[in-house]
Amino acid sequence: MSKILVVDDIQAILDFSKEFFEDFGFEVKTADTAPGAIAIQQEFKADVILQDLNVPGGGGLFVYETLRAANDMVPIIFSTGKPETIGNLAAMVKVSVLKKPTHPEALMAEVNKRIAESAQRPMNPPPPPPPPRPA
Repeated sequence: MSKILVVDDIQAILDFSKEFFEDFGFEVKTADTAPGAIAIQQEFKADVILQDLNVPGGGGLFVYETLRAANDMVPIIFSTGKPETIGNLAAMVKVSVLKKPTHPEALMAEVNKRIAESAQRPMNPPPPPPPPRPA
């Protein structure tokens, strides 16, 4: 079962998102502040985070920066009415943006895409054998 963390300061969006994703078989946690999102992610280890950009306690970018500083590379989908305020998206790792309001099918497609990308992590090849010892 895939896990998703939904972060928004609007309770109606959290309620809808929780029900929507649970109906598709996801395990869902929600947070309404940046510090709450960070604390939940440290315990929950979501497969993807659906994150509003403007949440109390530092905002979505604070969540992104804090998780990346802790080497948590969970994919983050920013959902915002003002995607132009995110900044240099190309410099961010495992991030995408959806403009609010987002059609539920587009939202689910992006979530599934991000989870699939994470599942296709290249396997590290085994280390080469040690060199033969001199006789």
